[in-house]
Amino acid sequence: MHVPGGSFISGTEPDLFERAVKLEPRANRAALGPFQMDVEPYPGNGQLLLGLSRDQAADRCADRGGRLCTELEWERACKGPSSTPFATGSELVARCATPRDCASGFGVYGMGQRLEWTSSELPSSPRSRLARGAAEGAPPAQRRCAHREPLTDAPTPGVAFRCCYGPPNAARVVLPRLGRAFEPASVTADDLGRWLAHDPATARLASELSLFPEPDGARAVFARGGVAPEPTVTTSALRWNPAAGVELIVIAARSGLATSFVAVFDAHPDGRHRVVASFILEDEPGPVALGHDPRARERVRFGTCWGCLGEMGRLLYREPDRVLIAQP
Repeated sequence: MHVPGGSFISGTEPDLFERAVKLEPRANRAALGPFQMDVEPYPGNGQLLLGLSRDQAADRCADRGGRLCTELEWERACKGPSSTPFATGSELVARCATPRDCASGFGVYGMGQRLEWTSSELPSSPRSRLARGAAEGAPPAQRRCAHREPLTDAPTPGVAFRCCYGPPNAARVVLPRLGRAFEPASVTADDLGRWLAHDPATARLASELSLFPEPDGARAVFARGGVAPEPTVTTSALRWNPAAGVELIVIAARSGLATSFVAVFDAHPDGRHRVVASFILEDEPGPVALGHDPRARERVRFGTCWGCLGEMGRLLYREPDRVLIAQP
């Protein structure tokens, strides 16, 4: 099967599926050149050839003029042209009457139905050989195209493989490192309205939006509490990196005349921003300020009266993809 070159969304969109955060990255865009792939896993004696080591599988592919696929090639072929989470689309088809019933968008069969060797490896790990797919009987979340399974090179029961052809793509999965904990984010009221409208819980906030002024908004919040201004408190939007590979946008704003809110969005590489958490303050015109400290990167404070009991709250990041809101 010919898989065309192009870009696709690799990894997993946050909060949709449970993932191992130190192994599987969030959704990000990857680009590959064209390649060819076996439509089905490698056969042997009329059925799948299972249980070889990774190197033995690579030798079988070489015998037919091919090679093991890289893990991103495998994921690209599995996700198809629409970058769906499963080979069968946005949801897993648990049982397939025929292989064609479980074909990916590129027409490749059986992806995610069992573990398959790839040529990719994890650096500095005793279980460094990477397989894609999932073992028989694994839960649906592990049958996602983005699921990575580290193995040793030893012959492993139940592991299949298929071959790719053409020059291997050099692109590889790179697990992100920590960036700056907080940075200013440029968000307009129109941007915010589109993001809020996509979630039923926040859609009612999406009209008559106004952003709180900076620095006057923060000064008003400090004046209410009778405390001195702090340089890390703002009414402007923040880009928040609480953990490696996690990019959130925190913003406080007003909807209508007297409804303020704080909302946290996940920054998706396609420009879609999904609501992760929100806190609505009815009959409160604001302004609402956001406090951040790089030494406490998993926390953002917010309040309408800085230092006032009952007028402050916290946004708390929790792995893998959750933001909790606490208000004493």
